[in-house]
Amino acid sequence: MSRLLRFLALPALAAAAYALKGPPDPLRPSGPEDGVGPLTRRRYWVELEGATRTPEDIARHWREHLPEHAPRWLAAFRGLDGPIPPVEKGTRLAIQMMLVRRGRVVVEHVDPLGFRVRTLRLHPDAGTSDFRVYPQEEPGHVILQIESLLRVNSQFDRLAYIFGAHAGQRRNWELTLLSVAKYAGGRIVNRGHESLEMPDIAHSYTYTVPTPDDLPDAPVGLEGEGTGRP
Repeated sequence: MSRLLRFLALPALAAAAYALKGPPDPLRPSGPEDGVGPLTRRRYWVELEGATRTPEDIARHWREHLPEHAPRWLAAFRGLDGPIPPVEKGTRLAIQMMLVRRGRVVVEHVDPLGFRVRTLRLHPDAGTSDFRVYPQEEPGHVILQIESLLRVNSQFDRLAYIFGAHAGQRRNWELTLLSVAKYAGGRIVNRGHESLEMPDIAHSYTYTVPTPDDLPDAPVGLEGEGTGRP
């Protein structure tokens, strides 16, 4: 290896070592203010008609059985302080992501139609993810949504996201939603995803299928029209 290559490899090795070792306070809750890079909101959704289970039952099962709904080769969940279920406010979860990267989150909110988790410092991201069931007017018509509001935890994680981690993250949540949809029953009539990078954004808390017309000034990261059908 030439002297130049050895010189260039040192920063990469140092960043990788830091990422694998983790921060000095790994179990402290973190938020977007602890991260770097753009504040990003990512939403993934599946729309169902003819669901055979109630929205409350779907939300409860999703929360209690998240490890069963998430693909283990992309995100293996387990209880950090004990076996799960139960999963309730204050429950901490450990995640093995794509078989190589660790993550830790805590459940910070639970209600009859969903739950929200917050990252702990030992996680590639810094922020919250909301898992929600939106009942519609017609019985059996529901929308399942995962919405994350995050910054990456470090520049190393930013590079990892750009160079491929985003694809694994998207696939993880798409497969999770399909698993929850299978439990809910009925048929999928709509599904999609969007990603927005903006200076100041918040969780939506209401459901609308986003389209480019809803997003003025062409925000960075919008993928497709947000109304893709299977």
